[in-house]
Amino acid sequence: MKKKGKRGRRLVISSQKSFPMFKNVTMLGTKFRKSELLNKGEVTSVFYEHDYSKFVFLETNRPIKESRIDKLVGLLNQPRGQLNPVIINENWEIIEGQHRVKACERLQIPVMCVMSEGAKIDDCIVMNNSQDGWNFYDYLHSFSHSSRPNYLEYLKITTFLDEYQLSTTVATWLLSGNVKDYGKSDFENGRFRVKSLAYAQQQGAYFNKIRTFNDKLPNKVKFGLAFVKAQKLRAKDGSIFSISTCLTQLEKYHNRYFKLTGGTKEEFLEALIECYNYRLRPKKKHISNKVLD
Repeated sequence: MKKKGKRGRRLVISSQKSFPMFKNVTMLGTKFRKSELLNKGEVTSVFYEHDYSKFVFLETNRPIKESRIDKLVGLLNQPRGQLNPVIINENWEIIEGQHRVKACERLQIPVMCVMSEGAKIDDCIVMNNSQDGWNFYDYLHSFSHSSRPNYLEYLKITTFLDEYQLSTTVATWLLSGNVKDYGKSDFENGRFRVKSLAYAQQQGAYFNKIRTFNDKLPNKVKFGLAFVKAQKLRAKDGSIFSISTCLTQLEKYHNRYFKLTGGTKEEFLEALIECYNYRLRPKKKHISNKVLD
């Protein structure tokens, strides 16, 4: 016999979102009053251009890939030809479709275009990400260009990666000091800031030392988080964590404690503490996760 209980509230999920009512609509850089728009009409004309020298390739756009051009050359040779127009602004800067322009030039065929007034590189990023998303190095290439207001911060990332050969996630985390998303959001929005270059370089040097005997651990974010947290631990006698002791112990016993590839940050920290304490004399020098600085 079923027990009588409280009737649960029904959860209603609607697929319809509520959006504000706009008075104006902007399409391809041109603003229209919504009240004056017909059921259908023309925003701009699609035209073609055979003079390839008119097109301006933005240095802040992501690098052009020959493999992508080769693929498009094959597609443009198909019976249906060009299906999507290249988007340019009034200065003939290519906002979307730089690979298509190169493919058309290689085939010596005209480039089909539409013009979007006032479009900029940031619009290019949005358009590209709706199709073939930007990767880490695309963003780094764009935001480290000297025309970008924050380019010096991105040059620090490039130099840091060259020097310490860490994964991109570990590098942006150490440089930003952001453990929430490892600096990813600010990095992709052009707002990245290096919190302490000296601190990041110090940790990078430690990771380079670890790489000499274990090339996998330095690029594990969870190990990195545990390694940094461990540096705040104290021993039972009150002495501070010894980075030299930790590195020595890791070199001797890393295979004993870090054979598995997975694990949480807490599991990595516990393994790191056990590795640090293993056969360490005197025992009063042992660190504990319960005693934080």
